Amino acid sequence: MKQHGDGHWHGHSEVTTAAVSRLYAHLSGPDGRIMGLSRAEYARALDKAQALKDRVYGAGLIRNFANTGLTVPYAGPGKTVHSAWVNGAAQREHAMADPALSGPENLALIREYIAENLAAAHGSADQEMIRLGAASHALQDSYSGAHAWREDAVYDGEPNAPITTLHVFDPGHAVGLNKNRNTHSDEFDKPPAESGTVRAAVEANYRMLRAYHLNRDKSPEQFQAGIRAAMDPLLTPSAAGVEVSLSPTPEWATERDRRVTLEHGGAPARPQLPSDELKRLRAVTAPTAAAGSAAASSLGAAGRGVVRDKTPGQDVGRD
Repeated sequence: MKQHGDGHWHGHSEVTTAAVSRLYAHLSGPDGRIMGLSRAEYARALDKAQALKDRVYGAGLIRNFANTGLTVPYAGPGKTVHSAWVNGAAQREHAMADPALSGPENLALIREYIAENLAAAHGSADQEMIRLGAASHALQDSYSGAHAWREDAVYDGEPNAPITTLHVFDPGHAVGLNKNRNTHSDEFDKPPAESGTVRAAVEANYRMLRAYHLNRDKSPEQFQAGIRAAMDPLLTPSAAGVEVSLSPTPEWATERDRRVTLEHGGAPARPQLPSDELKRLRAVTAPTAAAGSAAASSLGAAGRGVVRDKTPGQDVGRD
């Protein structure tokens, strides 16, 4: 999911603002504030916090680098453009799959990631909004067809539509590299503003924020119970389970096209990447883009062949 829309489709910022507007319509006090913040102040703070997850540049550690068990430092391209085949652990932050893990394992990690951030927000005075932003970002991404597929009810705006498929991301697909290792489909990056997936994402984010604030002043045990009651229905596996789409097979492409048609209510949209995004992706996937370590310069290409495809089968970059 992209950060911003253009009036015809929605991104993270618009979904965040709409969810906060709903929150304030239902929960703000007589002074129109929550946590001492006006609606506009809260929306700006939460939007800034969720956008941190899409930083194009950063530094840190990649644990289990390319499924080797090694911990490798990186400096340069941020985690949002790290290949799933290199930094599988980062994928849960965007509701996507580590290709080394099964669908149920990946979904459990996504749920755990969101729950951990909500719990950390509950126990923090200075990191509360940052943690709420991280949880919001991951939850919103789970409604993007580029990241995950849900049962068809999501196209009618149903936030409880179960998850059927989690996708894998490789940034090289934007410039014609590693296309057989990427199922983050750019066709889903521009849903209509009133599409079911957008409405479902707004409703889900509102429900999460509402549960958080209704339980914010309760004990940790009561807080966790309230959060689970609200969040569990939003992140359930389908009755048939959850699969990981490792490669864009013909069967996967057929299902992608069917879902794009449902989302747009017409013929599948042709993906057209803006020139500025192509330039950005070329920059961060170029061999000289990453500073700090040789490992960082291969974020989009290392680890080839480490995991075999086990299951037949997010702008650019995922957001």
